[in-house]
Amino acid sequence: MASFAVKFLGCKVSQADANLARRALLDAGHVEVDEAHADLHVINTCAITSEAEAKSRQSARRSLRTAAEVYVAGCAVNLRPERFAEISERLTTFVGTADDVAARMGGAPPACVDLEHDVRARERPAAARTRGFVKVQDGCDCHCAYCIIPTVRGPARSRPASAILREVAARVSDGQPEVVMTGISVGDYRDPESGEELGELMVRVARVPGVERVRLSSVEVIHVRDSLLRALAQEPKVCPHLHVPLQSGDDAVLRDMGRHYDSAQYLEHVARLRRAAPRVNLTTDVIVGFPTEDEGAFQRTLAAVDAAGISRVHVFCYSPRPGTVAEGLGDCVAPAVKRQRSQALRARSEVRSRLHRCAKLGTTQRVLIDKVAARQCSGYTDDYTRCYLPAESWPDPPRRGTTVDVRCAELLADGLRGEPTPAGAILSREG
Repeated sequence: MASFAVKFLGCKVSQADANLARRALLDAGHVEVDEAHADLHVINTCAITSEAEAKSRQSARRSLRTAAEVYVAGCAVNLRPERFAEISERLTTFVGTADDVAARMGGAPPACVDLEHDVRARERPAAARTRGFVKVQDGCDCHCAYCIIPTVRGPARSRPASAILREVAARVSDGQPEVVMTGISVGDYRDPESGEELGELMVRVARVPGVERVRLSSVEVIHVRDSLLRALAQEPKVCPHLHVPLQSGDDAVLRDMGRHYDSAQYLEHVARLRRAAPRVNLTTDVIVGFPTEDEGAFQRTLAAVDAAGISRVHVFCYSPRPGTVAEGLGDCVAPAVKRQRSQALRARSEVRSRLHRCAKLGTTQRVLIDKVAARQCSGYTDDYTRCYLPAESWPDPPRRGTTVDVRCAELLADGLRGEPTPAGAILSREG
């Protein structure tokens, strides 16, 4: 029996893959402890950008300072395993799918050590979460010009709904009433047994006893199909928040990126989505500094963010990925220009986020508590707005995993301050 800690870099799929390795180690009888005291570290890496690759290698080096053995897996390892193998002989690279890695973790116990930590620590990280990430799909068939993910993840493939529903039930039993359905191209989901689409699966997940909320991690705008619109419009437990990548608002850049829409089509899909679910909160990804992006293209991206009513933008600076079509275009935009555009887009994102949060002031929102501290607790509304509840405002502070109605009373730097709903008062509920 060995002590271990599991870490991940990158997206929610990487987190789900890391949890699969974690579960395999637990099932094999090993004990999870905090990172500083673990003899074995497992790291699921990321390759979405060159910076993510570099951070993955840095994480491995940091782990080698305290851990006797370090196992690395995930996208960066699948892309360039030799860059990790050369770090240390105490580092083991696992190339393959998350299922392959989990099978090896469960079947080959790491070095045996004497444990000085309470065995109850093995469930500590899971017990701290109210949100369970369930991978429903892996791989991608889009082959965008800048993206290496289809190379390291393979083609799109979906899990059977029966297996997903079993995992959801287990997550609820572990105290995770909110389920986040994740995948590399999650909108491609098709149950291999029944053919049902993503929206139909979400409705089935919402009906699992104990599930309070169902979210999506990210979905391409071209994959927002009728079944998903119906789920958002008709199933109260399906959260009105979608992360819908834009990447650029310029049609020429979108063509060069190999995206499957132009800016007008993106906005048409968004308008259709808002007609079906008027309360939906939209967030997005944008790449700045793509080789063919000039200042005019960047300004059109800013305009598209405004026109789509985006409330928050995740900004990525372009970096060439080995083996992609865009690698042949070079890296033409100067680093200083990339930084300037990133700063401008993040500033626009902050303005849009404040507008979104200001619209909630004075309304009543239902908040699922996921963090509890001595002075305050906090959680998210159904449309993914963070709400803070100071302890002095609550005679009996809510517990983690509980859902409470709060009045949005004040705009904060990264969320809202919520107060208990006054007894007998009739307050507006958004939407």
